[in-house]
Amino acid sequence: MASLRKHLAKFSVEAHDLYLNQSVPYLEEPPDPLEFYRDWICPNKPCIIRNAFSHWPALSRWTPEYLREKVGSKVISVAVTPNGYADAVAGDRFVMPEERRMSFSSVLDIMEGKVEKHGVFYVQKQCSNLLQELPELTDDLEPHVSWMSTALVTCCTCSYLEKYKYYNIFYKPPTKNEVGEGGGLIATGQQWRSAAQSNEV
Repeated sequence: MASLRKHLAKFSVEAHDLYLNQSVPYLEEPPDPLEFYRDWICPNKPCIIRNAFSHWPALSRWTPEYLREKVGSKVISVAVTPNGYADAVAGDRFVMPEERRMSFSSVLDIMEGKVEKHGVFYVQKQCSNLLQELPELTDDLEPHVSWMSTALVTCCTCSYLEKYKYYNIFYKPPTKNEVGEGGGLIATGQQWRSAAQSNEV
């Protein structure tokens, strides 16, 4: 294992020397689709795009109160782990979360600290749980990110809700869905914010 770690560390250094930036660059606005594809997708380089969805109503609407009113009674899939590691390597194992069916309001109760539960609870699925389980919220954002859809042809929409630190591995499906948790709501402790509130992808 020590030898593998040594080689991976060397690989990381060489990748940075060859083509990766020393830090993840910020773009101040969404790029042109061709530029995005040429400069970031093809070379497989990360970037953070600011002001990507500052026009989305979700920025101002997605509060716990609003979400309770819109989707509080909906029963949704909730992933639960003892320590936040899911879809990730933990020790010598690849671990996956337990999935439970819960009402959205009961998840919010946990996020807001109204109910004590052991473990890390989060709402997130790789294949568009926003469209499948929470379509009532889609009016608050765009059905697709046009410049990204043009660049990638296929783009998935995922929502994300968590209270504590959640870890997962980076994965690269064939369609290169690099949007990640762009249209989600994140709660850290008692500090709620939409992922969109940072206007970053």
